[in-house]
Amino acid sequence: MIQNKIQPIQFFVLMVLFEVGSAVVVGLGLEAKQDAWIAILLGMIGGLVLFSLYVYLYLQFPTLSLTNFLEKIVGKLIGRTLAIVYICLFLYITARLLRTFSDLLLTTVLYGTPIVAVAILIMLVVSYSCYLGFEVIARTAEIFFPWVMIFSFLFILFVFISGLPKLENLQPVLEAGWKPIFQTVYPTILSFPFGETLVFAIFFPYLNKQKEGIVAGFIAIIISGVIITTATTIMISVLGPFKALITPFPLLETIEKINVGEVFNRLDPIALILLIIGGYFKITIFFCGAVEGFSSLINKPNLKKFTIPLMAAVVITMSILMASNYVEHNKNIKPIANLLHAPLFIAIPLLLVVIVIIKKKIKQKNKK
Repeated sequence: MIQNKIQPIQFFVLMVLFEVGSAVVVGLGLEAKQDAWIAILLGMIGGLVLFSLYVYLYLQFPTLSLTNFLEKIVGKLIGRTLAIVYICLFLYITARLLRTFSDLLLTTVLYGTPIVAVAILIMLVVSYSCYLGFEVIARTAEIFFPWVMIFSFLFILFVFISGLPKLENLQPVLEAGWKPIFQTVYPTILSFPFGETLVFAIFFPYLNKQKEGIVAGFIAIIISGVIITTATTIMISVLGPFKALITPFPLLETIEKINVGEVFNRLDPIALILLIIGGYFKITIFFCGAVEGFSSLINKPNLKKFTIPLMAAVVITMSILMASNYVEHNKNIKPIANLLHAPLFIAIPLLLVVIVIIKKKIKQKNKK
């Protein structure tokens, strides 16, 4: 029996913080240069379609999470194998995110600190949150969300008051045509961050109001898409398309330039706190998804207290070993992500939906 229960509004704020979490840190769609905003909006539309697939699969088995209903669709052997693959994927993404935010802290405030120390501190907080349960994580998100939105709005306001955006950096529109936009949308934007919402299929059964929760999920994707589009457009308009692309953390670079009457300046530490909050929720949701998915797969929820530290150790080790520095890490993200994300977030869910539809038609035909 599921103990965690969350409200639709909590599901909404979790999804927004999750979607925005790392996308605004590293920049999204910048390969499309000044047309990044078009690529993100197209990716958001594709993300809504993908989320529809995830919801459709869940509604066929509304009491089961992702790792359980896979077995119902494709059989025990293939289903359990796929479930293990997804658990490993969630752990890998957790490690990748941990490395990104560890590097963010090391290059901004914690100069010279061993990366292992930073990674361990972050994972201690994440592991404890996971131990307390998904409901606690959702309530925490509900508390932080208004403050993140208020300060985000103030940053946008200060950027414009400072006169930083330059319209010429966003022109000409469609300079290279639609091809680079579509190449950016698929598979990059479609799978990151929108395809990553598949992890919420682990938590769908926790919704105490199923229909309202699902609607909240769709609205969250739209709001997230608008926020990411706005942030990316501002970054490009301030830094220019080329600098925004090559800068490790373009959002921080943009906020550093804010200067309102020599009073409101050097706001990047506040921005960094907000980015870490978003990163915390994204790391926690993926990590919790792996833990909860494994617990439901083996049907041993009491083993979570042993699973959490073991998985945390694996995540910390992977995050440190996956690259020797941030440049190498950032270079490896896209090819590995495209290799893993496109099939696991797009192709396999689509195939599962086709299998479910065929099974339903065969069942209806046999009844006749």
